[in-house]
Amino acid sequence: MCRKVEHVELALIDEMTYENNCSNIYSDIMLVHQAFPGVSFREVTLTADFLGYSLEAPIVIEGMTGGHPATAKINEKLALLASKAKVALGIGSQRALIENYSEEVLKTYKIVRDVAKEVPVIGNIGITILGKYSYSKVAEAVSSIDIDALAVHLNPAQELIQPEGDTSFTQDLLDKLADLRKEIAMPVIVKEVGTGLSMEVARAFAKIGVEIFDVAGACGTSWIKIEGARAKRAGDLLRAALAEELSSWGIPTPISVIECRYAVPRSTIIASGGVWSSYKAAINIALGADLVGIARPILKALFNGGVERGLEYLNLFIEGLKAIMFLTGSSSVLELKKKPLYMGSRILSYMRSRGINVDDYLVSKGG
Repeated sequence: MCRKVEHVELALIDEMTYENNCSNIYSDIMLVHQAFPGVSFREVTLTADFLGYSLEAPIVIEGMTGGHPATAKINEKLALLASKAKVALGIGSQRALIENYSEEVLKTYKIVRDVAKEVPVIGNIGITILGKYSYSKVAEAVSSIDIDALAVHLNPAQELIQPEGDTSFTQDLLDKLADLRKEIAMPVIVKEVGTGLSMEVARAFAKIGVEIFDVAGACGTSWIKIEGARAKRAGDLLRAALAEELSSWGIPTPISVIECRYAVPRSTIIASGGVWSSYKAAINIALGADLVGIARPILKALFNGGVERGLEYLNLFIEGLKAIMFLTGSSSVLELKKKPLYMGSRILSYMRSRGINVDDYLVSKGG
């Protein structure tokens, strides 16, 4: 089975998630209810500016797939969904386009822009690609699909378990990414794939000019578990056992948001990784995120009922977020970022252990 198709199949299995690992984290953070909100519910707006577009809600449908003919239909539906909901859309890794270029492979990515003409579209490559191919070859693949920004993903834990994995995450890749930024002349987003970004990583990439970070914390889909399942199928019992050993590895999404907002206070932060409910979205925005990213529930909705089911999910998500904003007295996403939070001893202890000054962080998270 093709790796791309196998990834989609495994990502739909409930056991391939971190979701239960984060219940204690979210229970230690609480928004403050305002019995007199001071705003009308009708005034609450979720509009957000991102990559030169005005979105109806601060949502990114995260990149999931591409590069195999079987994934073209998925990308077409994702594009239609993003277009109808007026939210941003990511494309799965363009590695296949760089390594095995063909018109057939290209179509699996181009279908996104063909359908989603009025929303931002985000390309996607792994940073290790920069150690193998010239800037011109990568830039050619990036420009061929008419995107508005390029997400460069960091996935050392996934690559460690993946049977075909590349674990060469060397310091020279920072310089290569800095050079690629000049070559492609478009915004670059640095993102994880599900184990979270630390403040050290955010600062390192901010130094080369990156201004957008997608935390992809360890609360959603676990690519360690997915690659472990693939390794087991392939008879690689050592990698399968290592995946089990690392099954809880990573930075939970809310913690990763705190780290990044504190480390790079003027950057745009996308909170993804298990942000699958309105409440979790509101928590992460109040912690300092500018947008939230969603993948797995969208994929499940498309498989279970097509674009209409996806729209139902997004509409409920958006209405729930508006309701929570109203109940906190927030008429906009920017106002929600400034609202008070209850943070329990677990969160505060973590912040202290990482040298995060709570007062400075509270100032930075307000935007």
